[in-house]
Amino acid sequence: MKKSYITILILSIINSIVLIGIIIILIIGNHKPIDSTEIFKNNIDSVVEVKATTSDVGESYGSGVIYSSDGYLITNAHVVSYTTLGEIKTFDAYEIRFAKDEEYMEAEFVKMDNELDLAILKIKADIKYSPISFSKDTYTYGDNVYAIGNTSNYGIGISQGIISVPEVNIIYNEISRRVIQADIDIASGNSGGALLDKKGKLIGITTFRTKDLSNNVNYGFAYSIPVRIVKEYI
Repeated sequence: MKKSYITILILSIINSIVLIGIIIILIIGNHKPIDSTEIFKNNIDSVVEVKATTSDVGESYGSGVIYSSDGYLITNAHVVSYTTLGEIKTFDAYEIRFAKDEEYMEAEFVKMDNELDLAILKIKADIKYSPISFSKDTYTYGDNVYAIGNTSNYGIGISQGIISVPEVNIIYNEISRRVIQADIDIASGNSGGALLDKKGKLIGITTFRTKDLSNNVNYGFAYSIPVRIVKEYI
C-alpha cells in the first residue's frame, strides 16, 4: 500500500513538471520576437497601394489598410481628396493594387472625415480579403514599430523605428490631432498605411510628417493616428 502511494506521488510530480514545462514553452512561444521579414510577410495581403484620379489634378497615390474580409479599407482623407480654390473635393475614381499584383482593382468611396484625416474605401471585386489584425496591447516609449505602405509610390515596403512619444497633440493644417510620434522614415506614398507593433499588429495609420519654419520636411519622424481613434471611426 505504501509503495502505491509513493508511485502515485512520483507520477503526480512528473505530471506537474511536464505541465509546467508545457506552460513555459507556450509562454516563451507567445513572446518570441518576430523579425521585420516575418512581420512584412504576415501583412503583405492587408496593406495596398491606393491610386486616386480626377480630371482636375490628375493622379494621386497613397496607401490603405484592409480591415474586413469583404474588402473595406481605411486610409487618410487627404489620400482620397484634394483642395481646389479653397474647396475640398473627392477624386473621380479610386483603384487599389496588392504588392503581388501588377494590375489595379477598382474601389469606391464610402466616407471621410477631414478633421480626423481618415477615410474608407470599398474594393469592388467580390472576393475574400485578408484583414489586418488590430493590436490589443498598450505601447510606450522605445517600443519597436514598423511602417508598411506605398513608399514614394514605388510599391509596398517596410521601415522600422521606435515610438518616441506614445501620444501627443500636434497642430497640423490648423487642426489639433492626437497622434503617435515615431522615429521612422516614411514618404508621401505612405499616407494611409499601417503602423505595426513588435507583434505585427496594427497600432496606427500613418498620416503626416511635420515641416520646419522654412517649410522643409522634418525627416526621421512620422505621425500616426492611434488605432483606438481608427476603431471609433470605423
